[in-house]
Amino acid sequence: MTPQQQSSTLATGVEWARRLGVAALAGGITGLVAGGIVGRLFMLVLARLNHPRATGVLSDDGFVIGQFTLAGTLNLLLVGTVLGAIGGLVWLAIRGLRFGLLWWRRVSLPLGATLVIGAMMVHSDGVDFTLLDPPLVAVALTLSVPLLASVLVTWLGDRWIGSDRTVWQQLPAVVAWTARAALTLVAGGALVDLATKISRIL
Repeated sequence: MTPQQQSSTLATGVEWARRLGVAALAGGITGLVAGGIVGRLFMLVLARLNHPRATGVLSDDGFVIGQFTLAGTLNLLLVGTVLGAIGGLVWLAIRGLRFGLLWWRRVSLPLGATLVIGAMMVHSDGVDFTLLDPPLVAVALTLSVPLLASVLVTWLGDRWIGSDRTVWQQLPAVVAWTARAALTLVAGGALVDLATKISRIL
């Protein structure tokens, strides 16, 4: 390997390390804000709407409804940050699959993430969506967390990374379009699952 090739390989490695760090940082900040702080505020709203009927009941996430302790809040902030950092790395892996007009590039990834994550968060047989009223508010607040998180991580990540050039542009086009088709199927399945759960809740 020539000195020029070694230098190019080193620069590429440094750039990928930088992108990984940026994505994890952007995701961590996003998780702290959306999953931790905003999520805690949403819990407070739902607790106030259902006081005193639901006060003291253990939620599906292991929190006692209506009780806001320092330990519980710190735990939620930590979990939100860690999950957000993981989400930032997932975002980094798929960001290069975005295509089309600018508005669609900005909307498609947050929309898909909201459907997939929302389908995992919303369930029709738990306390959060059967005891708490009104159920549509509980569903809307739940879905707004991954929506806000995906919008924030996209905004921060794109600003800090800069270049849209990713490994997907270096692969044959058929590989990228196959991945896009697979993600579309996953999002479509999540949409059906989410719609079914909401209809059961209502």
